[in-house]
Amino acid sequence: KRQVSTQSTWGNTKLELLHPHGAKSPLAGFLEKNPGGGMHHICVEVPDLKAVIAAAKAAGIRVLGEEPKIGAHNKPVMFLHPKDCGGVLVEMEQK
Repeated sequence: KRQVSTQSTWGNTKLELLHPHGAKSPLAGFLEKNPGGGMHHICVEVPDLKAVIAAAKAAGIRVLGEEPKIGAHNKPVMFLHPKDCGGVLVEMEQK
């Protein structure tokens, strides 16, 4: 879980400043490894999530999980492994 501290929107871009919701949250783990903070992940809205997942797998990009899950914005999401994406955790969200 996460808690949004603030959110700003510019056209089709949204920036959320987050803080952990509990000591065992993924954000808490991220901040332990990066005490100065930083970018946790980016989210890309896609028209066909299942097609994007298939294309990522075909390109050798690891997906985290077996099936999409409902994300923070109540839409199906899937994450791509940061080691396969230039060190950035990438969230793919169904449009």
